[in-house]
Amino acid sequence: MIKIHRYWLLLLACLMIIVVQLVSERIATQWQLEQAQQQTEQRLLSYIGEARHSLRRFYHLPYLVTNDSESLRYLEGETERQASIEQQLIKLDKAANTKGWYILSASGDVLASSLKRQHLDESDADAIVKQIHQQREGVSVVTKSKDAIPEYFLAAPIYLGFDIAGIAVVQIDLSLLTEQWLASDEIILVQNAQQQFFLSSSKVFDADWFNDSFDPSQSSQSRDLYDQTRITLWQLDKTRYLALSVVLDDLQWRLTYLTPLRAIEQTVNWLSWSIAAACVLILLLVVIRYQRYQKQLSHVRIQKLIEESEKRLSGMINKTHVGLLLLDKNGQITDINPMAKRYFSLSDSMVQSIQAWQLFDAGNPNSTTLQLLQNLSKNQELADISSVETMARRSDGSYFPVLFSISQFPWHSHNYYLCTIMDISKRKKAEIALESANQQLQKRVEERTHALKEAQKELIETSKLAALGRMSSAVTHELNQPLTGLRTLLSSNQLLMERGETKLLKANMNLVNTLIDRMANMTSQLKSFAFNRLEKPHPVSLTLALEEVLRIQQQALSQVDIRVRIANDIHDVMGEEVRLRQVLGNLISNAIDATKALPTAKITVSAYRKEEYVIVDVSDNGCGIAPEQLDSIFEPFQTTKKMGEGLGLGLAISANNMKDMRGSISANLNADAGMTFRLSLISAQE
Repeated sequence: MIKIHRYWLLLLACLMIIVVQLVSERIATQWQLEQAQQQTEQRLLSYIGEARHSLRRFYHLPYLVTNDSESLRYLEGETERQASIEQQLIKLDKAANTKGWYILSASGDVLASSLKRQHLDESDADAIVKQIHQQREGVSVVTKSKDAIPEYFLAAPIYLGFDIAGIAVVQIDLSLLTEQWLASDEIILVQNAQQQFFLSSSKVFDADWFNDSFDPSQSSQSRDLYDQTRITLWQLDKTRYLALSVVLDDLQWRLTYLTPLRAIEQTVNWLSWSIAAACVLILLLVVIRYQRYQKQLSHVRIQKLIEESEKRLSGMINKTHVGLLLLDKNGQITDINPMAKRYFSLSDSMVQSIQAWQLFDAGNPNSTTLQLLQNLSKNQELADISSVETMARRSDGSYFPVLFSISQFPWHSHNYYLCTIMDISKRKKAEIALESANQQLQKRVEERTHALKEAQKELIETSKLAALGRMSSAVTHELNQPLTGLRTLLSSNQLLMERGETKLLKANMNLVNTLIDRMANMTSQLKSFAFNRLEKPHPVSLTLALEEVLRIQQQALSQVDIRVRIANDIHDVMGEEVRLRQVLGNLISNAIDATKALPTAKITVSAYRKEEYVIVDVSDNGCGIAPEQLDSIFEPFQTTKKMGEGLGLGLAISANNMKDMRGSISANLNADAGMTFRLSLISAQE
């Protein structure tokens, strides 16, 4: 039993050692990676600083040419200066230790160069010209083709006036960037804005190898450390590297620094097995220390979050456009934001010596806000007011209206009171101005309404007098003629009776009857014009009404080519039989009168359905009317007939009848000759 117990203890110890080894290996790996990450960051920052310093000394070189008078005169057309300019470019190239100087035309042609045999590649020139014309200022261009060293150009436009006349280009040797201090097993990589590798410090893994063989999705992985840092690991052949990348915003380059992990892995193995060889107690102590370390990190992060939250809250309070006051239970101001200081014109020293109620002492001792703030300790249960309009006082004694709110604000087992103040001076001014404008507008509306009513009354009276005048004139003229004829005929009849000429007497009496019928017709029209309104339309047969009208006008239509077209689905319409016959008869009678003087008179009556209406068109080829008379054709006493042939009430009566039957009437001139009157009647089927 003892052997078995020892066996289990040994097995347990081995398991604990394995567990400790694995845990220690992981912890050591994390720690080593954290250290490597920090060291890599420092080395990368140092490298970036030196690289920028190395490149910065070249940035001004193109401007030595752009501001040179010789170059400007050469671009203006003095080609004989080319030799001297090229000599100058050669001197500048040697002095600056660069790879070549060029002067290009605005389109990219090489005009002058410091190199006799080597010329600028056409694709490089096109890339430089494109960026120069886009930005119209100094640019840097990197180009890289396979199996070739990268080319780095600094270029600046040469202006003649406001136009780009040429481009100054300086070619820089980028090998200086890989000649910086680097360990033999470390690698620095540079990519352009198109994510193309153009520079590598490794002789084994050059830029072409990375462009052709390296796939980041397959050869790289991300890993999170205990301090929440995310690192990236690259696998190049059988070697793993810690990769750290930074983008240079001014150059749009991505620099990647690769540090091999071989030494870290060896250190981790040594540490893990060393810790695994220690006793379980040490292992437990390490675990406890590690846990405490994690708690400390978490506590630090929480503390940072609290500090950031407090800073964010303080920033929000200071930036708000509402005044905030924090009061204690005695009404003393413990904190105030900048907007409240601006409202009340308070300095920091004044805030410490002033009570909150003094800011609202506006000469009204009965103010609810004033009484609450003066007795805040006694009225704690009432300290909950929202959006109350009151008057506040500035430090200079001036008053202004505000919206005041107060609510309890517990903080660290103490009761405070948060007051919000919003200046509503502009709103009050706007309300007063709006109220004044509304009063003025209401007054003007009342005056204008009164004036319109007076004008309407005058217009109605004037219209009545005008209509009465037209009617009186027309009736007088129409009745005078038959009355004069009657007087003449009656005088003649008296003489004929004395003479015994009965035949002439009978003829005169027939004329008297004709004149009396004519006068009766006139009074009948006046009576129809003032006919009582129809209370409610009812179904009426359109075909029967039209047949009755045609039968009455049969004799007058004997010399007219009249055509009637009525759709099969038309039967009854909503109206009144007498009014419908009167409208149809008036339109046909007018059409007959309009075609009297024509050798071939034509009248067409058609009826068809259109939605819920029945449309009736009465057309003729008569004389028609002038276009300007269409607007007044349905007004009373408007006629184109001669005096004695009518009062001009027929169409006005027809329009009133159609309105009574809830229909409408309209008139239009035909394209060739004559007119068309259109009646719109409600179908009885609807």
